[in-house]
Amino acid sequence: MASLSLTQARQLSAALAPFYAAPQAGDFYPQLSEAINGLLGAELTCFDFFSQQGQLLHVGGNSPSLFTPSFLAQLAEYIHQHPLFPGLFLEKKAIPLKTSDFCSSRQYRKTFLYNEFYRSVGIAHQLVVGFEVPGLGYTTCALSRTQRDFTEAERVLLAFAQPHLTTLLQLAQPTRPQAAAPALVTAMGLTLREADILSQLAQGRPDKEIAYYCRISPRTVQVHLRNIYAKLGVGNRTEAAMRLRENILSVT
Repeated sequence: MASLSLTQARQLSAALAPFYAAPQAGDFYPQLSEAINGLLGAELTCFDFFSQQGQLLHVGGNSPSLFTPSFLAQLAEYIHQHPLFPGLFLEKKAIPLKTSDFCSSRQYRKTFLYNEFYRSVGIAHQLVVGFEVPGLGYTTCALSRTQRDFTEAERVLLAFAQPHLTTLLQLAQPTRPQAAAPALVTAMGLTLREADILSQLAQGRPDKEIAYYCRISPRTVQVHLRNIYAKLGVGNRTEAAMRLRENILSVT
């Protein structure tokens, strides 16, 4: 049975313990991704999940400039060609998987997926773990490198980190409107979905995180926001958040 050394256990604790103290920080995903990078020597780390409609949604990572909306939209069309796709999304294997588990580096570099998408951002080796997050769904944490493959020791370390990632992503969910929600819906003329999105917007969540928690695409979030702005008679996120606070005060 695989185990961690005392040094690895300490490194794991030191890397992830701070996130238990502030799981809903606005820069949660970039900071968590950087922590995973440092722990496992990755160059890129990103979190993604598949919506109930089968859409690939990018939640966050440490290099947002690389994963532009257009890049992700095109990648989602071909993600089923990824060597890890069957193991992660069809079989939902519980252990971290490496690209090299299923094909050699030479074979991988000949694939359409690599040459059209990953080559341009320097992704030659990946180590990915998938896990169910209560209330969110099936999520993946993908680590990437340009030069050297991931080791078996790093696979084991990610396996031990995975339960912590599950807990942290669950803790990072925004507080959703509870008792005040029906009154707010009536007072502001919003649907329940719009009230939920507005509540998350007021907490400083970007569109990608709102999409993740609502299991919809960022584009759908933007459509809801336009409808919310129109109903509230506001022009931007700040004004919408202020209107929500005003209405909370009026109904409590």
